[in-house]
Amino acid sequence: MEWTIGWWQISIQRVWPTKERLTQIYDRAAPRWHRHLHLFGYDRAYTKLFQSLQQSGVLAYLKDDSTVCDCGIGTAGFSLALAKTVTPKLNIIGVDISPEMLGKASRILSVAGVKHQVCQGDAIALPFEDNTFDLVMSAHMLEHLPNPNAGLSEMVRVLRSGTPLLLAVTRPGLVGSLIQFYWGNGCLKPESLTQMMADAGLTNICIYPFTHGFSRWTSIACLGFKK
Repeated sequence: MEWTIGWWQISIQRVWPTKERLTQIYDRAAPRWHRHLHLFGYDRAYTKLFQSLQQSGVLAYLKDDSTVCDCGIGTAGFSLALAKTVTPKLNIIGVDISPEMLGKASRILSVAGVKHQVCQGDAIALPFEDNTFDLVMSAHMLEHLPNPNAGLSEMVRVLRSGTPLLLAVTRPGLVGSLIQFYWGNGCLKPESLTQMMADAGLTNICIYPFTHGFSRWTSIACLGFKK
């Protein structure tokens, strides 16, 4: 944005947090992150989302030892909801830039008896071979990237053909703007997200509204299948 006032031109440009800065922010947030997910109802909202997907048959193909990548796993709220809904014997691989988040995620999944591995990594350069996972999912990570399309392309790359990518993102709105101001993330409109997913080569794309807790005002979920 630019304004001209008299002889002066004033401009404002969005500045994204660096990877190092974002890592520091989430390292500091890790000890209280899972508690906040519960306080604001995100854990229950995630569970209801996966229950809906399971009941509709979208996740019926998943079985013991199916491989799942949770990209930006945080403290494993999304993964825990999936495992509780489908089976704790899924092989969940969690990726995050924050080592403190990864440590917390591993402890939480271990207590729940969920088979898992965690690794520190960047969403725009995932350390996996092409066509590796039966499901790739991500909750509130994509909108933190300066180039969300790059992260989306990486998640599609490591996904097996015919299997789904599931995203939960922050959507625009008053509450979304407050989250954006505090955490430095972006917000994604449903139509923008579906177009990005289509451009990345996904088909049969569907939007799923969250119906529980704080997320009903802040977030949307979107699922699409790799060709």
